[in-house]
Amino acid sequence: MADCKSGHTFKNWAGTLEFKPRQFCKPKDEAAIVEIVKEARRTRGCVRVQGAGHSFSQLLPTNDTLLSLDDMDQNNTTAISADRKSVTVSAGVRLKDLIPRLTAEKLALKNLGSITEQSFAGAALTGTHGTGITKGALPTMIREARLVNGKGEVVTYTRDDEELKGVALSLGALGIVTKVTLDCIPHYQVDYNVYVGKFDAVMANLPQIVRENERVLLWWLFPLFERDDVLIVTKNDLDHDRGLLGNAEDRVTTPLGLTGPLGKVEDAILAAIAPQGRGTAPGKFKRILHMKGDYEHMLTLPLLPVFHTECEYAIPAQNAVAALSDFRTVVEESDLKLKLPVELRWVAADDQLLSPCNDGDVCYIGASTEDNTAEVFARFEPIMWKHGGRPHWGKHFTLSRDAIATMYGQNYKDFVKLRDAMDPDRVFSNSFLRHLFG
Repeated sequence: MADCKSGHTFKNWAGTLEFKPRQFCKPKDEAAIVEIVKEARRTRGCVRVQGAGHSFSQLLPTNDTLLSLDDMDQNNTTAISADRKSVTVSAGVRLKDLIPRLTAEKLALKNLGSITEQSFAGAALTGTHGTGITKGALPTMIREARLVNGKGEVVTYTRDDEELKGVALSLGALGIVTKVTLDCIPHYQVDYNVYVGKFDAVMANLPQIVRENERVLLWWLFPLFERDDVLIVTKNDLDHDRGLLGNAEDRVTTPLGLTGPLGKVEDAILAAIAPQGRGTAPGKFKRILHMKGDYEHMLTLPLLPVFHTECEYAIPAQNAVAALSDFRTVVEESDLKLKLPVELRWVAADDQLLSPCNDGDVCYIGASTEDNTAEVFARFEPIMWKHGGRPHWGKHFTLSRDAIATMYGQNYKDFVKLRDAMDPDRVFSNSFLRHLFG
């Protein structure tokens, strides 16, 4: 049996979610997980699995059994395939631990989200993503997943199985994923640039900028910059043509070619050089930062203690300009304050049943704040709905079951059928999942 204890309190990273399960278990192997699941099924109990606690949603809370996969990765097992195109690891592995193991093998993940603190399973099963109009979210990296379903059966699904489209982004509602095989590629470096431009000029050129760069990220309402300024971050392969942005005026005050640790303090650098970006003329762009380095540094941010709640929606890529412009009107009319910049990132279409990207390429727009979440999100969400947005599963959202069912159509019905087959007794349910799926 797994090491289970009572008296445990779960609290997420931002301090916005706290609960006390009846028992907290840390199984060391798959057999222990099977035993826990079978016991929960017999007693009509519930099992939820925590990752690293970086979600803002209500998917995790339970008053019964909370389970952690941390001890499943205690031997740091990393199996590289013979063709070096995939790696098999414990699903509970932290990204920050997996990346160095791959780097030691001169391998890498195709893309990363903003931070690497999450467990891979926790990140993938809620649809975590990075940016890049041709880059898929984390669930699309999964070639194979092994899980314990609600009947206590251990089953493996590959890309040849339709079920993987539900399992890879399943919100923990279909079973406990214990092991995953992921796509990997040769280790690579990234050319990182930051530009500043006026809102209208950025919006007018945004489709071209997104198309011409491997990865694009936008920050609007960035501290120390004027309200009308937008920061454009590009993260390209080395020697990638900068396209339109190649004509930007250079205001780079840091030496070119900086690598490594600097990628972990880019917020401080941006703050320090912010005055250089002020006064940008309409229609013009200025490059204010340039550095190169290993992908794991250039694609991620440091985990700063800026506690907040985030609401993020995936908008059809072609609607991004209209959606952000509508939210800008609300911000200007009411002088709405946010704790962090509004962030835009682009993600490629995929075929995951519950993926916000399964109808085409999307732009994720995220609003982050703390003390005035009700006010900000009450204005933000309806604008995202208007423009065809679907919420990020791991962040704040307020939608009914009917609304979710309408958003996902046949895919919603197919997911519910999978849930009926894999977890007929709802061992992996909680009040939020019942609200969403019945």
